[in-house]
Amino acid sequence: MRPSFRTIVVSTLTLIVSSTLATAAEVRVLSVGSTQIAAKAIATEFEKQTHHKVTFTIRPPFDINKELAEKAFDAVILSVPAMDNHDEAGDLAPMSRVALARVGVGVVVKEGGPVPDVSTPEKLKAAVLAARSLTYTDPATPNTSGAIVGAALANLGILDEIKGKTRHASLAVGGELVAKGEVELGFFNLSEIPKGVTVAGALPGPLQGYTVYEAAVLSKGSTDQAATAFVKYLASAPAAAHWEAAKLEPATTYMPTRASR
Repeated sequence: MRPSFRTIVVSTLTLIVSSTLATAAEVRVLSVGSTQIAAKAIATEFEKQTHHKVTFTIRPPFDINKELAEKAFDAVILSVPAMDNHDEAGDLAPMSRVALARVGVGVVVKEGGPVPDVSTPEKLKAAVLAARSLTYTDPATPNTSGAIVGAALANLGILDEIKGKTRHASLAVGGELVAKGEVELGFFNLSEIPKGVTVAGALPGPLQGYTVYEAAVLSKGSTDQAATAFVKYLASAPAAAHWEAAKLEPATTYMPTRASR
């Protein structure tokens, strides 16, 4: 007896699903924190479409090299200068780098407190000088919000003047200081705004700087095909909405400084 059309379709679909699941892989991703909200949301969609599993290890920029030396990963998400270093060291699979997104820095105050006008360089300068204290990350770490803020305050000509009331702290510590009212002004990446604070505004245009993020497949990764597919999906048009929702500007909306390679 010939099988029905429905039976053939069901059998075919079952075979496809079984085959996909049989070849499903785990993609181990090492990433900095600024991109994690968008990257995890994008990974959820990727998993649904491919049945691959994406696992993340999130570390601050200064811990990335240590993680790569001690553990195995298949893909990495880093800022451009750090990615350049790993590319030169041969850590990345050739032609696997893609531009993802960039993020600027915002000025925050305690939730429920007065919100200063920081819309122009002059108004930002007045707000910083009037504040009793401020915090941002260590400006000595390249291509971070702290480095951008340090440059902005230097351009305003007030870096030395406010030195005595400035506390350099990590995102977690600095965010808590502002949220508790122990520090009046904080400066953080707009994609990493801590709880308990309100964004007064982004650094005004002439002073704004951006941290640009890329993804790449690692040359020592064990799931090259799956990792390559995920890295490409991170930079795809469907992924752009997730970058925007996480307060990052997707590479598709600005001119990246470098093309995918």
